Amino acid sequence: MIWVIASATMRESIRSKAFIGLLALYLVAVLLSRIAGWISGTDGNVVTTSLVFSLQSIFGVLVAVATGTALVQTEIQQKTLYTILSRPVKRWHFVLGKFLGLSGSLIAGQVIMVLLGLVYLRATGAQVTGWTLLASLLTMLEVLVMASVSLCWTALTTPLVAVALCLATYALGHAVGELPNLLYHLHGVKLLLCSALAALVPDLSRFVYRDLALHQIPITAADLAERVVYGLLWITLFVTITTVVFRRKQL
Repeated sequence: MIWVIASATMRESIRSKAFIGLLALYLVAVLLSRIAGWISGTDGNVVTTSLVFSLQSIFGVLVAVATGTALVQTEIQQKTLYTILSRPVKRWHFVLGKFLGLSGSLIAGQVIMVLLGLVYLRATGAQVTGWTLLASLLTMLEVLVMASVSLCWTALTTPLVAVALCLATYALGHAVGELPNLLYHLHGVKLLLCSALAALVPDLSRFVYRDLALHQIPITAADLAERVVYGLLWITLFVTITTVVFRRKQL
């Protein structure tokens, strides 16, 4: 039953206006990225490549937030959730199926973005290496982490508030990586408190390998494995929290 829910969710997500619209906006943004390369004072190809792969992260997260925060609410509004739960389906089956379906659609969207970006970069003469492709895979993992975040916030609050909290989590997640440089003046309890609060947010900067990949600086297998495990642990945590909240939720 989990796979039935997942496949239905994936089809629903891919057909949604938000999914298609954001992919279209991504394509427009990629086509305009060359302008930044022309006006930059450095290597235009490097700037364009960096921007294209950065757009993969930004639009991937926007798709995850837009579709993820609407999934459960749409089921409730259309009364289809009650039909599903009236069958021998446990609530954790429903949550896991929704996440897997959302993940499938996001991976499909990410693959489309990468292919469009690669075609454009090749057409403009920019260099693409295996390291940049590896960076795009880490970006996919970042998007999946944000998908689990969006489901978690949706279970805890309304869709509109969930969108705002997801975007805040994305911004804070990238700021956490710079936290050690910002807290050098704190000591004692203040430092411990800030560090504890920062630990509640996934460090999304761990999935950013784009800039190093552009200069073909290799990443070790141990470092790559650590980043993958880190992402999977956060996904497991957020899906578990969503399941617990959804089981106690009065529908």
